[in-house]
Amino acid sequence: MRILRWVLLVLVGLYVLIEVAACSFQERFIYFPDPTLAALPEGSPYGELHIETPDGETLLAWTLDAAPGCPTMLFFHGNGGHLERDPWRYERLREAGVGMLALSWRGYAGSTGTPSQDGLYTDAQAAYDTLIASGLAPDNIVVHGFSLGTGPATKVAAENPVGALVLEAPYYSILRIAQRKAPIFPVGLGFRNGFRSDRYIGDVTASILIAHGSADSVIPVGDSADLAALAPEGVTRIVFEGSEHATLVRDGLYEEAVWPFLSAIYPDCSFAPSDEVSTP
Repeated sequence: MRILRWVLLVLVGLYVLIEVAACSFQERFIYFPDPTLAALPEGSPYGELHIETPDGETLLAWTLDAAPGCPTMLFFHGNGGHLERDPWRYERLREAGVGMLALSWRGYAGSTGTPSQDGLYTDAQAAYDTLIASGLAPDNIVVHGFSLGTGPATKVAAENPVGALVLEAPYYSILRIAQRKAPIFPVGLGFRNGFRSDRYIGDVTASILIAHGSADSVIPVGDSADLAALAPEGVTRIVFEGSEHATLVRDGLYEEAVWPFLSAIYPDCSFAPSDEVSTP
């Protein structure tokens, strides 16, 4: 009995130690920032903007003006994102006449600070406020989040007037993902980065588009179905058969989903190549 008691004590001790370590270093399992400066290539059609946050960080963003009648996309990248890694995405926006503010999260390329849930929420709101301060009408802002970025995107759209919300490969919450990966641990205790999109999406009053790949190996496609079920009536959810987590743009995200969805909201935008697009 004494040996059994010691074995149990050791196992309990290991369990608690792993739980404490996971809570203490959880950011290392969620954020994968590449701080390498994102430099616009010579002759680039995009502009560069630096955004000051209320808590003293400076964020880098790449920008593009919209053609007349077209919206501006406020884009939030994923946990391994980098401004220089999305040229095919930006080109689709530019060719369609859609404006852009693509944000680099704190601690990522060209931005100061260290990423955290509250920090990213602050960054997202600061980017939105920057567009409003520039004179852009809320109805002309389309908030678009990819993967990790879908959480801050949902919160911004829930707490501010926007024209539309686009969620690309979204999660129900990162808390759920963590619980799925470590089912035997009480992940919710001390978890600082839950990104509870499930708590915010019901407050979004703008039109919502959710796009997900059926073969997503990072965030199961069922998560977006559960999230859509919590959204106001009228949410549009499109599943790309055979698409992985990061292949939606390649597989026709904009051509088959985003542009048709936005055409009904912005009938004066042709979502076609335009010579009237310029950088700020």
